[in-house]
Amino acid sequence: MKCELIQYQLGAYTAGELPPESSLYIEQHLRTCPACQAWHKEVQEMALIWQQPDQETDFPDLTADIMGEIRQMPPLYTRQASRMRPRNSRKSVIAHFGVAACLAFCLFQFGVFEHLSSGISQATEIFSHSVNHLFKEGKR
Repeated sequence: MKCELIQYQLGAYTAGELPPESSLYIEQHLRTCPACQAWHKEVQEMALIWQQPDQETDFPDLTADIMGEIRQMPPLYTRQASRMRPRNSRKSVIAHFGVAACLAFCLFQFGVFEHLSSGISQATEIFSHSVNHLFKEGKR
């Protein structure tokens, strides 16, 4: 668990974004843990890759355009709330009751409740015989 926490913070440590106490703690751990040292080496290599611009490819910078589009979108909670509003229309309530009534009718028609009650009765009878047997015979 300790290594997972260290490895999780190595990116911020490499970028110099951690407070001094956390950085000192990570440095002490890195001196003694080969797995975290390897992880730190990979993070440093990735940081170098990200810091050096690639001269071979010339991609347009779309960040400003994309961020402008994101800023124009309504807040997330507003978008989700509109999809999650309960529909309390009279038609949907009647439809729900209709479906429930049809399911109940089918369950009664196929005798599900009778079989369920007989199964519960049998289980209760077996359990009561077991308990009576324990009281009569005692513990062995």
